[in-house]
Amino acid sequence: MSQRKSILILSLLLIIAAVITGAAELKWKPLTFDNPGTKRLLKSNHGNYYFYRPLPEKSMIINVKDLTVIEIRAISKAAVSKPNFVLKYNNKSITYDLKLLSASADYQVYEPVRITLPPAVSKLELISYKNTIYYRAFKPLPVKQPKTPALQIISKAGDYKLTKENKQSGYYAFNSSIPLVFQVNKGKTLSLFIRAQLTEKVIPVFGLYQDGKFIRTVALSLKRTNTYKAEGITHLTIGKRIDFPMQDKIVRYELRPVTNHLFIARPVITITK
Repeated sequence: MSQRKSILILSLLLIIAAVITGAAELKWKPLTFDNPGTKRLLKSNHGNYYFYRPLPEKSMIINVKDLTVIEIRAISKAAVSKPNFVLKYNNKSITYDLKLLSASADYQVYEPVRITLPPAVSKLELISYKNTIYYRAFKPLPVKQPKTPALQIISKAGDYKLTKENKQSGYYAFNSSIPLVFQVNKGKTLSLFIRAQLTEKVIPVFGLYQDGKFIRTVALSLKRTNTYKAEGITHLTIGKRIDFPMQDKIVRYELRPVTNHLFIARPVITITK
């Protein structure tokens, strides 16, 4: 087997594993039957739910409007030979076999049957010819996506506290070795406050980049502050403020020194959309 083919197979297996893992993490909410019969309560690690069986010679109706996938779960009071059920929709009848998942003194519990629904199906009709089997339908809950923070620091050379009259503000350092990189979520406006350490009579200059593209250079002043102090930094410049406009996408900014200075910066979200 060639190396390229081996890599393709490994990639496919990883994708399949990710899909299986993601599916296992889905959370499900029970659906109601429009016309259920008698019920039985199943208590399990996944929750306590009532399961229903149809009334004699009747089917049970499930409202599945706007759903694309459901699970049918089933339990039985006793062992059943060839357990199955039938779903009717769009003038079609499909039989689904049930596989035993676990058994106890109370119930036979079957493996969930996951069903992908075709478009424009609003109702399902569940038919069961085994009168000891009880059913419940479930729909998946929307998967909550992790919330993107308004401001996220990606890279920095250290942390400093800027002090004025016993009030402190956190600043992030960047230098010729490590740039300051931060990400701003969409719908936010940002102000950036920057200072540098003066070691010689050289104007501190850094480059500003947006999403990897150079925007402009920014020069600070040679004037020193007498009001603000940062521990470990002598001859601190007066501050400079840069305002960034609101963006309709996530934006990554990068500050790269042009001169050999230690810079400190404080990005502040000013408006949240």
